[in-house]
Amino acid sequence: MEIIGGRDVKPHSRPYMVSIQTNNKHVCGGMLVQAKWVLTAANCQQLLEKKKTTVILGVHSLRKRDKFEQKISVKRFFPNREFKNTINNDIMLLELAEAAIIKKKGVEILHLPTSTKDLKAGVKCTIVGWGQTSPRDKAQSDILKEASVSVIDRKTCNSKKYYNGKPVITDNMICAGDKKGKKDSCLGDAGGPLMCKTKTLNRKEVISGISSAGGDCAIARHPGIYTRLTDKYLAWIKKTIGVVHFNETKEQI
Repeated sequence: MEIIGGRDVKPHSRPYMVSIQTNNKHVCGGMLVQAKWVLTAANCQQLLEKKKTTVILGVHSLRKRDKFEQKISVKRFFPNREFKNTINNDIMLLELAEAAIIKKKGVEILHLPTSTKDLKAGVKCTIVGWGQTSPRDKAQSDILKEASVSVIDRKTCNSKKYYNGKPVITDNMICAGDKKGKKDSCLGDAGGPLMCKTKTLNRKEVISGISSAGGDCAIARHPGIYTRLTDKYLAWIKKTIGVVHFNETKEQI
């Protein structure tokens, strides 16, 4: 999906962001969570050609070459085993063919939280991506964008005035947007992060969710739906990657 109502990100201020591409065209966003691993949405797999999928790291503009840029082929897809081509369990890991070179400013790992508490309604979050910037224009953004959204409680999101149970927003998901529907993730933003400020971390931004593949964008009572990084998903990520702690820079053998 892409960012509706967003602003340009300060170049290389989000060095964990990854553009996932097929045939050199941006398809989805993602986050570098280990030197050889990218976290994204499982729905992205159906949009990618296995043999021609690459990730671009250290990129700000998709059109202009960057001195920090690294292009690495994807070796394997690891969608969550419970994912069934819906928005539920919409989480996937990509194993890269070679390890990214971690450099300050250019390419850095996004450290995942050790545990996650459910977010309360009203919590401020940021969405990031290269997706389309207008619900009517399918063209994606050249520059990485970000926008501010707020968490909306599930009861509201599942109500008749909102999604009315189509889809059902479960405990595995976060509903977030703005009241007027002017800020949202959209086509091309799937797989990107939902970064939220929590009191436990002195209001520092931490990844709380992953942008799920969606249809219509920027509709007031159809806010963005994000896969929530639950303890269950964190355990699955650790098992798949083979790490004990997320702050380790190398995979366990």
